[in-house]
Amino acid sequence: MLNTEKKLARCDPLTMVANRRAFFEFAENEIRRAQRYHRVFTIAYIDLDNFKYVNDTFGHNAGDEVLRIVSKVLQNNLREVDFVARLSGDEFAIILPETRPQEAKIAILRIHKLLLYAMQKKEYPVTFSIGTVTFSVPPKNPDVMIKIADEVMYSVKRSGKNSVEFAVYTGENNLTLFEKF
Repeated sequence: MLNTEKKLARCDPLTMVANRRAFFEFAENEIRRAQRYHRVFTIAYIDLDNFKYVNDTFGHNAGDEVLRIVSKVLQNNLREVDFVARLSGDEFAIILPETRPQEAKIAILRIHKLLLYAMQKKEYPVTFSIGTVTFSVPPKNPDVMIKIADEVMYSVKRSGKNSVEFAVYTGENNLTLFEKF
């Protein structure tokens, strides 16, 4: 019973992916691992475009379905070592351990395409703004990591939404745009 309660405390009940608490625990461990072994890792911060429109037009049940579809696409199309979480209402994050920029580009562009296909199949007008950051130098903590990834995602939002932007973090607020699609 205690194990079930622990699992539920770390899981988003709607989507059945990790919640914000579990994400921050995993991120803290990944940052420590990257520091100790001098490894890179990548985070993708995903925001659903037009999600409010779906809730307002089709109802909250449709919005819930969208969130479940997104989580399923993410869970079914990443490696076992990757970590998916729902951070808040319509925002998800993925941590890709030991993933360099070119590898992240392949994985996240594929995810973007699969997410769009899943929404088109159900005729939901949802698209995805994704900010992807590869940390060649680990950030100080998960809060800094999220802040950096969030900035890259908002750059996508400001430039028209529904695309993916890739950046590399090399330490001390040094963020270099890698590519944009």
